Amino acid sequence: MNYRRITRDNVAALRCLGQVQFGWIAQARWSPRGDMLAIAGGEGIALYADGFGGAPSRRLTAHTAPVKDIAFSPDGRYLASSSADTTVKLWSLADGAVTESRTWRGHSGSVEALAFSPDGRLLASGASDHSIRLWDAASGALLAVLQGHEDELTALAFDATGTRLFSGGRDRQIRIWRIQAGFPQQLLGEHDDWIRDLALQPGAALLASASKDMTIRLWRLEDRGATRAIPAHAGGVDCLDFSPDGVLLASGGRDHALRIWRAETLRELAALDGHSRPVLALDFNPAGTMLVSAAGDNLVKLWAVR
Repeated sequence: MNYRRITRDNVAALRCLGQVQFGWIAQARWSPRGDMLAIAGGEGIALYADGFGGAPSRRLTAHTAPVKDIAFSPDGRYLASSSADTTVKLWSLADGAVTESRTWRGHSGSVEALAFSPDGRLLASGASDHSIRLWDAASGALLAVLQGHEDELTALAFDATGTRLFSGGRDRQIRIWRIQAGFPQQLLGEHDDWIRDLALQPGAALLASASKDMTIRLWRLEDRGATRAIPAHAGGVDCLDFSPDGVLLASGGRDHALRIWRAETLRELAALDGHSRPVLALDFNPAGTMLVSAAGDNLVKLWAVR
């Protein structure tokens, strides 16, 4: 069945197509081609490559503690996973097979956040030990340990050029790291409570941040200024994602709601009720025709416009 691209004009027509149950859930991600959905949490990782619903195509259970984040490489050949067991793993997805390719060790606390650079050469990991580690994805070498945050790292995002890495944490700070000799850093700004997620607008110069202070904030990256801050979810905002065209911003939070905003103005376009607990993860598929949500009610839901 074909589905329409989600736009500002039809977003109110989003409907839940189906759902699966997966225990405690931390993250849900589409592959770069949109042909695979990965779900991570307390039961490891579930991969859906043969349609959504029912039993997953594959389960990955090599971590010895809950999986906290996952990230696909830009070419879709690898999946990285991080865990409360302090490790990061790299999984090869070549030729339809899934094999464990590498395990990185070095963090002394739960690894909460992952991000690949746009060229796939670097993998960044952020942990409760207050550090960011930069790894060479091909060789496995540790390239740098970035120190600057004063508490747990909770969110990472590379810009489209791969020259800047953005980080957020429980210290309420958003920092910019230059990917060059010495890795100089700058403070972009702060929230009034810890930062739960970061999202970069595709092809534009805006960064969105979600916080336990119940707000979403937009930041202009060229002059490092905050353009707008709005109250978004009572109790806190947990997750964000821009649509592939950068026009829409989806958010989920402690009020159990999933909200869709006009990205440039943060004007609310739609509110979706489908979960009975906080919404913890969101991801648009690359075509912009589907949105996946995962929540504390142990459900993953797929939304689309028919």
